[in-house]
Amino acid sequence: MTQTNMPRANQHARIKREPGYQLHMANSGLARIEEDDNMTVDFAPSEVERRMQRSDAPSVDTRLAPGASVIGDMEVDGEDEDDCMLMEVKTKTEIVEEQDLPTPRSFVNMDRSFIGPGQALKDFGQELKDINDALGELQARGIQHVVSLPELVLVGDQSSGKSSLMSAIAGLSLPRSSGTCTRCPIHIRISRADEWSCRVFLKEDYAFVPRNHPITLQDVTNNDRFPPWVKLDPSRQTRKEFKTVRDRFDAEEIETLLRCAQVAILNPSTPYRFFVPRLKNESGQSDAARLVHHDLIKEKEAHGEAQFSPNTVALEVKGPDLADLNFYDLPGVFITAKRPEDRFLERVVRNLTCEYISRQNAIILWAVPMNQDAENSFAFKLIQEMNAENRCVGVMTKADLLPRELNGFSSWLSMLNEQAHRTGLGYFITSRQGSDLDEQNKFEEAFFNRTADSASMGQWPEIFEKYRDRCGIEKLKEFLSITLGREFSKVLPEVKQKVHDRLMRIEEQLEKYPNPPPNPEMEIMRSLAEFATNVKNRVLQQEFMSQWDCLFAEPFKKRILGSKPKFNVKEPDVITIDDNTPMATPVPLGQTPRKRSLAQDISMTPSKRRGQIKTEDSDRMIISPATVRSTPGPGQFPFSPGMGGGPPRSKNLMELRTLIRRSAIPGQPGLVSASVYEPLYTEAAKTWAPHLDNFVNQTIQFLQNEVMRILDNAFSNLKNRAVYRESVEHMKAFMEKHKEEVRNQLFLIYNLETQRIFTKDEEALQRNKAAEKRILERHRHFLRVAYRTGESPSIRKMEELTEEELAQEQAKMAKELKQLGPDPYDQEINVAAYVRGYYLTAASRFIDIVAIHIMSGLLPRVASVIDTYLHEKLGLYSRTSGPDIFNRLMSEGPETERKRNGLKVEKERLDQAMEIIVNLENKEQMAAANNSQATMVMSQQRPDLTIRTGGAGAGVATPVSERAPTPVGTYEA
Repeated sequence: MTQTNMPRANQHARIKREPGYQLHMANSGLARIEEDDNMTVDFAPSEVERRMQRSDAPSVDTRLAPGASVIGDMEVDGEDEDDCMLMEVKTKTEIVEEQDLPTPRSFVNMDRSFIGPGQALKDFGQELKDINDALGELQARGIQHVVSLPELVLVGDQSSGKSSLMSAIAGLSLPRSSGTCTRCPIHIRISRADEWSCRVFLKEDYAFVPRNHPITLQDVTNNDRFPPWVKLDPSRQTRKEFKTVRDRFDAEEIETLLRCAQVAILNPSTPYRFFVPRLKNESGQSDAARLVHHDLIKEKEAHGEAQFSPNTVALEVKGPDLADLNFYDLPGVFITAKRPEDRFLERVVRNLTCEYISRQNAIILWAVPMNQDAENSFAFKLIQEMNAENRCVGVMTKADLLPRELNGFSSWLSMLNEQAHRTGLGYFITSRQGSDLDEQNKFEEAFFNRTADSASMGQWPEIFEKYRDRCGIEKLKEFLSITLGREFSKVLPEVKQKVHDRLMRIEEQLEKYPNPPPNPEMEIMRSLAEFATNVKNRVLQQEFMSQWDCLFAEPFKKRILGSKPKFNVKEPDVITIDDNTPMATPVPLGQTPRKRSLAQDISMTPSKRRGQIKTEDSDRMIISPATVRSTPGPGQFPFSPGMGGGPPRSKNLMELRTLIRRSAIPGQPGLVSASVYEPLYTEAAKTWAPHLDNFVNQTIQFLQNEVMRILDNAFSNLKNRAVYRESVEHMKAFMEKHKEEVRNQLFLIYNLETQRIFTKDEEALQRNKAAEKRILERHRHFLRVAYRTGESPSIRKMEELTEEELAQEQAKMAKELKQLGPDPYDQEINVAAYVRGYYLTAASRFIDIVAIHIMSGLLPRVASVIDTYLHEKLGLYSRTSGPDIFNRLMSEGPETERKRNGLKVEKERLDQAMEIIVNLENKEQMAAANNSQATMVMSQQRPDLTIRTGGAGAGVATPVSERAPTPVGTYEA
């Protein structure tokens, strides 16, 4: 490209004169280009460097020119210095590719800056702004628990100039007194905008949990790194807007606002709005009231609840002349606390610094003051421990305080030359002196240019001249902005994928916690109606009643009938007063048995006598004690030791005779007193209590299970709502109430049955008595025969005999009875038959009454009241019922609400994050389309040029006449 109207010397003069032509050296990774009507370009650095030399020192402008933008590292290879007609332009993208490093997706588009008119540079600047804005917005949304984002982290020792550096980067006056900045992290996001503003937020990721003792060094552990602060679940982390300031020029007010925000962080028990300051230009409060309020805040600052907090004060700063950056400023690390009781803060601040440094996508800014020995930097030792040197850029602060001894320069030069304290991203140098930003900027420019304005502070040594492209805060901000944008472009696809995956998991989890239905009243009333209808239909169904009868009524019946009185009809020893010698052997049939004395009979213990008793085994309704005490099978009821115990011990014939004789009325021989029968019956009837109790419990449990199953189905869509939980509790109370009612009714019947012998059903009594007498006499007969013959009796069950066998047995018994003679215990057998016969009569009556109380009492009663019971208990029939009561019934439990709200909050954040990512991608696509169009226009305007738009050599223009197989992007200068 030829400039026909400008001498070469004037060209060089213009480069020196015009801010738009300032050149940043290749080792800084920065360069600028400006185009005017004559399409001027940058020359080779060697030529420019030589021609800009002057005797005293070069002029170094540390500020960005209006509208200028940083493209990236650019290498310019020129011809010889006197005849620079052709030159090759290589962009940062080409250099990266030559080193076989990955090229960020979005930064490929940066190369279009070299092929279009002046708008290309503006497009790149806008793209960089979009990238950094998107990154800052994502960080503000708090998605670091999902994916790690690139971030700038400013660290340094105390008094390392961090606060001034942070203010300079932010373009904002920040608190610098009383160590306020050292007490919690500050996240700053700066961005260009048409209007200036500063918004302050409180990011609370930790909860304050006070200890019951002063915190010591021993309290700081790997599991408890920031006592007394405890990490919150992501769903409980909050970001609260503190205040927005739009008056840029009142630095005092801004500093007050930020200090108050940090005081709020350090006093979490006080509502944060208490600490929002009333600024001077705000109406609604007098100056006196404002001052009183400020004094209260200062009191809280002096006597705060916590000396330190890992929670963050977040700033969003926007303005027309700001860079696009976001970074974290951490409290300055220190080795020795001022007070012994604050020693724990040494480790706490160290832990916080290590946590931020350890983030693999973090770019570390290490502030190291030039008036101190870098070897003593505790912050850099932490960077080395975390193996983060490759992600670190050093910032040498307080250059104006650099000791003037020559040997004092060597350590800093070795660092700049990468011979000591190596950092992967090199070093920058700053010098900030002044009461405000304007003064600091003017001082820094004058200091590095060694003008008269900085003479009072000493001249910047010329030995650092070759590093002038790394001097000044503006160059640092450019470098950080591009570096951060490049790192974000690398991870953007991963960020998008992880955000998408997490959103899918949240959607799945939210399905377990659905939102309330749009019409709560309709949903609740529908579920209640369905429940009541299904309960009525179910409990009155024949199937349900048959199932209950099979599972509980029949086993109850068998238990009751099986508990009838037991009698042992074995031939007892004959007691005589005249002969005390007992017979030792059985007496053959027809002979007189040997006798035992009364004294011998009395001397036998009940256990010995029980050992001689053999329980009846004639039919299944007679159960031995061993059988009763065995483990019950399905549908059986175990005996409860506290309610009647097991069945009474069986009684032998001699015990019955004794009972009859003791109850006999003198002068009435042969008569059996009524008092003999009653105790024998009631003793057996009182064993019903545990069977009845278990029957009631299991019946109610069976009914309750059915009711709860129906309730679950009817409220299947409302199980996480209060209406379901309350309905469950009400139905449990409902069933408990009915259980008590049934129990009281049935135990009343039980008490009546166990009081005395009474029946009007004489026919049933006589029938049962005759049947029992026949059983007893049959057993008695076989035992008498066995006793006489000395043989073991073999008694078959009557139900096992055929009619023929039964007739034969009866004939044989009649024949044997003639030989045996009348039974001397016939009276006792009659008593036993009556007791057992009445027991069966009473037991059958009791079983029927118990069953009918369930079938015709409990179940219909439940069906009749279920329609209105829940409505009343839930308060739907009260006069105050209305939308509020339905909203209350639709509320969820605190844990469920917390989980759902947490998921919804996280989903909202991630939805916003995804929208930010998609918008950024759309902008990039539009920029790519514009780039393609610009390339086409350029090709039409300059057909002699070949322009590459991607990959190695992108943006290189080659004249048609000089095209080669591998074009070297050359063009006329």
